[in-house]
Amino acid sequence: MTTITAPARRARVREFLAGCRDEAPLQLGVVPFGMLYGIGALAAGMPAWLAQLASAVVFAGAAQLVIVQMLTSAAGALPIGLTAALLNLRHVLYSASVADYVRHLPRRWRLLLAYLLTDEAYAVAILRYQTASPGKDQAAAAADTVPGVDLRHWYFLGCGLTLWATWQLSTAAGLLFGATVPPEWDIDFAVPLTFIALLTLLLRERAGQAAALAAALGALAFATLPYRLGLVAAILLGLLAGVWATRRGEGAR
Repeated sequence: MTTITAPARRARVREFLAGCRDEAPLQLGVVPFGMLYGIGALAAGMPAWLAQLASAVVFAGAAQLVIVQMLTSAAGALPIGLTAALLNLRHVLYSASVADYVRHLPRRWRLLLAYLLTDEAYAVAILRYQTASPGKDQAAAAADTVPGVDLRHWYFLGCGLTLWATWQLSTAAGLLFGATVPPEWDIDFAVPLTFIALLTLLLRERAGQAAALAAALGALAFATLPYRLGLVAAILLGLLAGVWATRRGEGAR
């Protein structure tokens, strides 16, 4: 049995709390986002317990919002499932981006981090991985890790759990108090603001820039398609552009 030393324990706590701290500002947009989901779930006729369970198990904000909107319009199970799957395809790109950083971890850690790999958590955690790689900067590495041990997955865990807890609480708030929110408050603005904040973080890397540009052009080019299929096409274009930029960058090394 491996004994965890006091310095190692303190380093883990520092990493975890740093992840919580850096993720916290994004929660200002997540709270109304989660409330919108809770309100929409009730409007779609979902029982409150099922709506809350979906937030805990599915844990996919954009997909959850689209699902309740499609339920409200009486869409079938097949179109709902396909739309949710397409919306979540971007997580394939996220997974490819972080794979090399977490490959050394035990399976239980990889499964946990995969569950917590959402837009907001990825946007913060990937910057931590990219800007503080042990070996590149010995001073930074000494401050962030126990010698010879990479503890940045604890930072990732802090990011993910902060977001998860906020999402559960905001969903519950929407379910409990949604009916009392005045219509003139119009909290729908939180959804685009949240993704704009994420975009500013992800545009620092070339793959994110390529994905954003391709998706934007795709959204404009296919705006006239029915059933909002233009957004689906834009998502696919953005994913392909991001993968292409990533592979091209790896080939240039």
